[in-house]
Amino acid sequence: MKLEHFGMAEPGDCRLVFTAGAEELAAAVAQVQAEPDAPQEEDGLLTEAVNRTILDGFSALYEQLVQEYHVVPVTDPDFELLAVNRAEGFRAGAQFFCLPPLELGEYTGFTQPIQPRPIRQLTIELEINRHHGDEERAADAAGKAALRQQVAREIWAQRCAQAEQRARKELVWQLGDAVKGPLPKQLVGGNYFAEQRQFNLSLQANGINFDQFLKVRGQTVEEFRAWLHAQAERKLRSWLGLLLVAEREGLQPTEAEVNAALADWDEKLDGERTFPANDTRKVRQRLARAKATAFVVEHSTLTPPPAEPLVQEPEAK
Repeated sequence: MKLEHFGMAEPGDCRLVFTAGAEELAAAVAQVQAEPDAPQEEDGLLTEAVNRTILDGFSALYEQLVQEYHVVPVTDPDFELLAVNRAEGFRAGAQFFCLPPLELGEYTGFTQPIQPRPIRQLTIELEINRHHGDEERAADAAGKAALRQQVAREIWAQRCAQAEQRARKELVWQLGDAVKGPLPKQLVGGNYFAEQRQFNLSLQANGINFDQFLKVRGQTVEEFRAWLHAQAERKLRSWLGLLLVAEREGLQPTEAEVNAALADWDEKLDGERTFPANDTRKVRQRLARAKATAFVVEHSTLTPPPAEPLVQEPEAK
């Protein structure tokens, strides 16, 4: 496999064209044909053979261009088959995004309050009915008050823990404001659409109508989209910023940590396996971001919530 061309459409947007010879393709075709469910049509057979060749042979080419062009990939490559025939092999293109030239500002000293949602009286009563027996519910006034207080504190502890996790994320997202410089337009757009999909799934899961959501927020569709786009870019900048923090603070994972994560692959964290060099890159960067996240949180301030539960009194009728 040979690199024919490498360049950037804009800083951080990497494009390449590569080729594989007839012998490489023929070897892959033979491997595919030996399998019981091999495609019978020529087009399907060649497509599967090309995929096999890329998975088996692209890793070395990828490592070569990373070293030669001093790029730091941050996404999986997307491949496109340009031409293929048995006599000559195939020609293909690939696109991936790498760390663009960014300026990292202050990355410590952030402040984020932990803000649990107040508890409604109805929530306390429902929790009592669900988890406490008739004897406890039949107690005298003092006993009922003590039970309500106990349940309120249990709910409050859960909400404080959830709010702390949200606050840690918000604290790290503040890092995005300190990462300056242009980002590849396609990378920003892809993150926006991913954020939009996640938002739509959240609405569906909670049974919320989009028009009602906008009414509560007091936003138009255009205003909400602009806000979501800004949020997606901020999160992307913080995600890239964590890699910069890891590099500056020497927070790279050890080879033992990387090898352990590769051996115990987690698709929820790292996605599908691709080819060795890229899989190693994904694991290494995930571990580095985790170390950088811990560093940023440790060197910032999470403002604690009130010690006593905030109970929302029912509205007067």
